[in-house]
Amino acid sequence: MNFFINALKIIFLLGFLVFIHEGGHFLAAKWFKVKVEEFSIGFGPKIFNKKRKETVYSIGCIPFGGYVKMTGEMEKSDQEGAFNNAKLLHRIIIVSAGALVNIIFAIIVYFILMFFANYNVSTVVGEILPEAKENLIGIQINDQILQINDTKIRVKSDISKALRDSEKDEDISVRVKRNNEIINLNVKPTEYTDGVYILGIIMRESSVGFVDRLYNSFFETINFLESIGESLKLLFTGNVGIEQMTGPIGISEIVVKTNGVYNFIYLLCLVSISLGITNLLPIPALDGGRILLLIIEGIRGKALKEEIELGIQSAGFLLLILFSLYVSYKDILRIF
Repeated sequence: MNFFINALKIIFLLGFLVFIHEGGHFLAAKWFKVKVEEFSIGFGPKIFNKKRKETVYSIGCIPFGGYVKMTGEMEKSDQEGAFNNAKLLHRIIIVSAGALVNIIFAIIVYFILMFFANYNVSTVVGEILPEAKENLIGIQINDQILQINDTKIRVKSDISKALRDSEKDEDISVRVKRNNEIINLNVKPTEYTDGVYILGIIMRESSVGFVDRLYNSFFETINFLESIGESLKLLFTGNVGIEQMTGPIGISEIVVKTNGVYNFIYLLCLVSISLGITNLLPIPALDGGRILLLIIEGIRGKALKEEIELGIQSAGFLLLILFSLYVSYKDILRIF
């Protein structure tokens, strides 16, 4: 039974995200009257195949991907509704729509998730942990934390972010509001486990009113997006190696380990926004690579020769497959 439930979780998460991604391409193509020959979720042998009007809708037995096949997309066509005959801007929108849907979906769902969380935690000190009292001399119950070093504290997750950005073995500056008075203090984080430091404070629960929920949800979503941006920065500055990347197999392992609806939806948002951003990278075979070719076409005033563009896309697709296999191999070694 556990195996069956875990399999359903994996198929739903990956299949759903592929569905909305390809659905973005599909709806944008339909909007601009580009003919869609096939809309497919999954690869491999078809377990569902049905033609409606001009489009074949199909589901493959391997849920790790999908595609929208448009007339005139890979080979130039003179047919009415061919992709290559659409306006340049329309083609860019069609190609980018899948990734944008993934990103927008993640932002909206994460905001809703934060809004309906069981509780909202304020930035007001409710309790000081006994092991942290000697490090937090000056901080009192009911103090509102306004700023830690250079980080403005709007919601509780800002405190964690500020501690991650600070030097672990040095004092940090904390600005608090106490009885309408602003007080600046210097305190020291408390080591929680090896290399992990906390402030040593338990915050009071905040009001669960509509306005408070909106406030917390907005800034928690901002922090979520900032954390994604920081991860990408580490990736492009070489601070994250290929060995630390995760593919479908690694994601499946994480999905299996999720407990409860909250964690599952959080992971759904995380994978969705990662999928969207990754697809916008200017790499051949990804949506971003195709967008780059379209921008080059706009600058040149004409498209690249069909064989050159096909060669670039094929080479990029081959490299992407090899990269995916390598990451999957590393995932397998890490799991087993």
